[in-house]
Amino acid sequence: MSENDAREKLIDVTIKMICKVKKPSEITVKDITEKAGLGNGMVNYHFQSKDNLIRLAVKKVMSCATKMLSEKMKDREKESPVQRLIIILKEVVNFIANNPEISKIAVLDDLENNQETAHLLSSEETYNECLKELYGDNNHKIQLKNYLIAGYINYIFLKAEKIKSEMGFDFYNKTDRDKAIENLVEELVNCDKFKCRENNKANENK
Repeated sequence: MSENDAREKLIDVTIKMICKVKKPSEITVKDITEKAGLGNGMVNYHFQSKDNLIRLAVKKVMSCATKMLSEKMKDREKESPVQRLIIILKEVVNFIANNPEISKIAVLDDLENNQETAHLLSSEETYNECLKELYGDNNHKIQLKNYLIAGYINYIFLKAEKIKSEMGFDFYNKTDRDKAIENLVEELVNCDKFKCRENNKANENK
């Protein structure tokens, strides 16, 4: 097995372990290397630490998920930007709910490393196209909407248990998730419509 093959084998084995909802803290280097059929020293040799290996494994999963989302959206090009945004965000929260451990690592790593992008979707082309169609070249507004969307999704995911006990909203119930996304997008769009009407009234009164 070549060095590159060994490296990819370690990443793929790690992905499978996390996808089985096994917490990273419960995964040992020995678990990974035994499953990959490699020596314990291979993790440090290729990745310097188990944490680095897990981060790379998660990034690979997120990259594949983003590509799959882009492919799905090719058949939705004729729909309105609002409808496409709803579909995209529903796909995102469904992925998060079905892959909680991977998603938690991705979200927290994104927050801790203070990335230049607002959140994990910020580099996704079809998502950005929706925002541009809705808000034109107003980069400030697009960035603001990015943070509002990211904050909402991250919060209802990371605080899922607490929110369920306090409000009855179950993040892991698809019907609840779908409704939450529909409400979020409706609020984002209607907020701008309301401001536009208020501005028009103010201009008329001048």
